[in-house]
Amino acid sequence: MHQGDPQNLYSLPLSSTLKNQGRARKDHVAIIDGLSGETITYGDLADRVPRMAAWLTSNGIGAGDRVACLSLNSKAYVEFLYALAWIGAVAVPINIRLNPKEMIYILQDSGAKGIFSCAFFVEVAEQITQDLPAMELKIFAGEPRDGWTTFDRLVQEKNGRAPASETVSGETLFILLYTSGTTGKPKGCMVPQRVWTGYAVNMATCFQMGSDDVYLGFLPYFHVAGFGTAISQLILGGTLVTMPLPDPASMYDLIERHQVTVMFLVPGISAAFVYHDARKERDISSLKVFIGGTCGEKLELVNDVENLLGADYYGIYGQTESGGKVTWIDSAMIRENPLSYGHVMPFFDFRIVDELDQDVAQGAVGELCLRGTSVMQGYWNQPEATSETLKNGWHHTGDLFMEMDNGQVRMVDRSKYLIKTGGENVYPQEVEMALLGHPAIADAAVIGVLDDNWGETVKAFVVLKEGMALSRQEIDAWVRQSIAGYKVPRLVDFIDALPRNASGKILKHDLKKLETTPEQAVK
Repeated sequence: MHQGDPQNLYSLPLSSTLKNQGRARKDHVAIIDGLSGETITYGDLADRVPRMAAWLTSNGIGAGDRVACLSLNSKAYVEFLYALAWIGAVAVPINIRLNPKEMIYILQDSGAKGIFSCAFFVEVAEQITQDLPAMELKIFAGEPRDGWTTFDRLVQEKNGRAPASETVSGETLFILLYTSGTTGKPKGCMVPQRVWTGYAVNMATCFQMGSDDVYLGFLPYFHVAGFGTAISQLILGGTLVTMPLPDPASMYDLIERHQVTVMFLVPGISAAFVYHDARKERDISSLKVFIGGTCGEKLELVNDVENLLGADYYGIYGQTESGGKVTWIDSAMIRENPLSYGHVMPFFDFRIVDELDQDVAQGAVGELCLRGTSVMQGYWNQPEATSETLKNGWHHTGDLFMEMDNGQVRMVDRSKYLIKTGGENVYPQEVEMALLGHPAIADAAVIGVLDDNWGETVKAFVVLKEGMALSRQEIDAWVRQSIAGYKVPRLVDFIDALPRNASGKILKHDLKKLETTPEQAVK
């Protein structure tokens, strides 16, 4: 090979980042289990992972083998994922909210040879694996249980230590993250190890996350942002505090106890946390960065994060296929333009293109396309879907954006959610932002429903703040002050809460299943 040959370039695997921190920050606390309080330093983590890797290898798990994970966040879960990365095996984190049939589909589609579980989900894990004879290896992070190997056996000294494989690099497939499957069966996004080092660089650059930080990792690891932000903190040499379930009082307790500096919450959870009474009872002065949604939160919440918590608010937009966070925005940008998504993160190249894959003019609407370290390799066993999404070497997000004069970008909406009414295009997000501006509205979502006259008409789902009352006519009058008449909802359904997935995204396919009745019409 000649100097400069691309095959000479080395793509950093996760084992290298762990070894580096094990040397440089041997005595620094890497992980604190938020439930048990157990801690582990980087030195001990770098010692235990090769032992687990040796055990996995001796029990039939090797490079490329898939291992499912059905577990709440914990220290053991993170250690286990590192051990899989060490030998080039592939983790398949399963969404704990799925029903057993959906879980079985993922196990079968991925061809998983084993499963890792915790006490909360071990019975479900037994149920979904009982008819899968290939699922021979079962690892349990808990007390001894028939048919399962306890996690403690993986870290015993007698296991020896497996050297980090020379064949494993940043390009080695590490995780299959299954999308929520809003338009059919879920697809497994093939996420190589390089994605997480790229993710960490963006976290350090945009949010100043670093080795002095303590991150409260509540978001689940089956979600790209949950694992991505957690592993970023470890790649950067800081401390990760794991948290298994969302509970505002416990969050405040952990912030005070462990001097948490960074947290990341999603719409649907963030407001419950910010306004919880426990905030007044705990010392949260350590908190400096609060990462939330972009255009998914009311401006008053952004302001209250800074005024009540004393933390800087940042909003993000991301996708599983793009390896997590794609854009970032700070509170000053949000206040200047609440519709802005801020800047594309610095380690992405991006384009905004038309239906012919040609660049659109600045200010025009088109599909956001990305390429960079964090983009997935493709969809597991779905070459046609992969070719369509990674067309011409760019990840086509399916999201409609425009670039503004100041270099920031604005998401207009998901292309599949576009509403066509009477020959006009309506982007639901614009209507949603108008609704969220009302002081009595806590949450809102907009979809298109079939209409005999207009093809489609605009329907809004509105969640009112506690103790507030609002009529459909008052909503109509409010929205008409800021958007064109054809965009105004003709139907309004008042509901208690919007359905959301683990990342806080509204499940609009669930909303489309709800009945539309004459009473919902704006008179």
